[in-house]
This record gives sequence, C-alpha cells and structure tokens, in this order.
Amino acid sequence: MKKVLSVFTIVLLCIVGGVYYCFFLDGRVFLKDNTENLVSHLKSIPVGEEFDLSAVCYSADSIYIVEPYNAEFFEQNRHLEIINKAKKSIENTTLYDGYCQLLFVKDNMVISYAEIDRNIADFCDLDSCNDQHANPKFSVKTVLYLDEHRKVHLK
Repeated sequence: MKKVLSVFTIVLLCIVGGVYYCFFLDGRVFLKDNTENLVSHLKSIPVGEEFDLSAVCYSADSIYIVEPYNAEFFEQNRHLEIINKAKKSIENTTLYDGYCQLLFVKDNMVISYAEIDRNIADFCDLDSCNDQHANPKFSVKTVLYLDEHRKVHLK
C-alpha cells in the first residue's frame, strides 16, 4: 500500500509540475531578461557620450530591435530561434507604443532580451535602421550615442 501511495504521489507531483510549467511560467524564465541591467546602463550614459551594448550582453553577436506595433517581426525573421513562450511575451509587448525591445542574438538564437521604455532610450529611429525598417539589426559593438531627446543614433 505504501508503494502505491508513493507512486501516486510522484505521478501527481509530475502532473502538477507539468501543468505549472505549461501554463504559468513566462518565457522570461527560459531566457535571461536583461531589462534591468540595460535600463541601469542607459540611465548612466550622459547625453552625447558614446557607448555600445557589449557590456550588457557580451555573449551576443548582434542585436535586433523590435519596434512597437511590429507584430510581423518574427514572421519577417524566421531564421531567429526563440522559445515560444518568450516569443509570445515579446509579441504582446509590441502592442505598447512606449516600449521597444532589444533581442540579443548569438548564432541566430535569441539568448536574451530587454524591454526598454522609449523615454529612457529610444532605439526606434536608429539611423542604421532607416533602410531596413522591418529588420533593424546591429552589432553589440556598434558605437552609439544618445541625443538630448534620448533618441539613439549611430556615432
């Protein structure tokens, strides 16, 4: 009887754990959310001073910008691999005008991301993105600067 009760308890815990995993965990659990680190870094940068983002996510090789209302981003960038729950979280944030998102990518795999309030730093009009509006991408070592309106530009 004790063995049956033990097996039943283990099976029940596995089922409860599986349900929790599927329905309650946000994609941020699976990908490192760099928002806090990046916001802190951006707030410390004086207007007009040069910076890059390699210190925030040194293991990434490139960064993609997901602008507000760009629900087609992942459709246009099918080559990017991302955990489905994180993808849904990122897509939901595109509904808000006040945020742009930076996806840190290594070998076409999204390894981290950050949701950035556009009042802190507005990456949406980055000069390098004018020709590639649908797929803005740049290196983590690209030299950038903030203007007096907190808009990010290429140096």
